[in-house]
Amino acid sequence: MNTRKIREDLGRVRTCVQRRDYPRAVYLFCNGLRELGGQTAPMVVRGDIRTALADLCGDPVYKKKNVHALSYQPGNEKELLAFFSRFYSALSGEEEEEDYEATLARKVNLDRCINDGKVFLGQGKPSDADNCFAEAFKYYKDEIAVYGLMAKAMMDAKEYVRALGYIRKGLNEKADNADLRQLAEECLKKRAQAGR
Repeated sequence: MNTRKIREDLGRVRTCVQRRDYPRAVYLFCNGLRELGGQTAPMVVRGDIRTALADLCGDPVYKKKNVHALSYQPGNEKELLAFFSRFYSALSGEEEEEDYEATLARKVNLDRCINDGKVFLGQGKPSDADNCFAEAFKYYKDEIAVYGLMAKAMMDAKEYVRALGYIRKGLNEKADNADLRQLAEECLKKRAQAGR
């Protein structure tokens, strides 16, 4: 039993819930409980389980599917793991079923926001472009390339600091993205040449 890993997984549940990545939050919670290996949680982990469980049960996604909030008592870790494993499977199936129409509408809105932002950049209005890009994230799912598109648009408008902001956000989501890393180097060079 790796107590440090359990606490890390459980600690990241709240961050995922706040980022509206509920399936990932459930996955991390299950991972933490699985790491217990069927044993009762040690004292040091019990508060983390309670906090993570409260975050999961307080989320609208949970409330939509389940009437009762669950509570944690030392010894019921197996039951919680079984429940949330089933719940995770149900959520994953649902996520995959985003139908064609919904996907199309979401992507059209995403493209519209990015294109509107580019128009504002062409007019020399970077703040308005930022607002459009912020709106685009309402329709964002997992298209990591979006960060690169926004950064390139900002770079073309010589808004290097803003471009780096989008690159950093993308790398926070996917640290090993080679395209974003390359774009970051290019942006830093251009920024240095421009003296900004």
